[in-house]
Amino acid sequence: MRKLLNRVIQWALRDEDMRGLSSGKLETVRSDSIPSFRIGVMKAMNGRILEVSTYKPNNHGPDWTTEMFIVPEDQSLTQALTTLLVMKGLNT
Repeated sequence: MRKLLNRVIQWALRDEDMRGLSSGKLETVRSDSIPSFRIGVMKAMNGRILEVSTYKPNNHGPDWTTEMFIVPEDQSLTQALTTLLVMKGLNT
């Protein structure tokens, strides 16, 4: 499962972004850079909630769209995150 998640992450990121990670050299990120999406995990009564916020540039200010997905207790969080990353990768 970890290999699949690593492949999805490598696919989602550009090759030039991954070069620094594979060589062991990490670069600092400017604080004014804006991510394209954010993922958050919250505990819920019968499982977890994945919160995904997607950024769209807008001339009038930042425009974040937030979606929430319920992950039942019996489902693996890794499997849910993998599915979510693939789904978001296909939409962009």
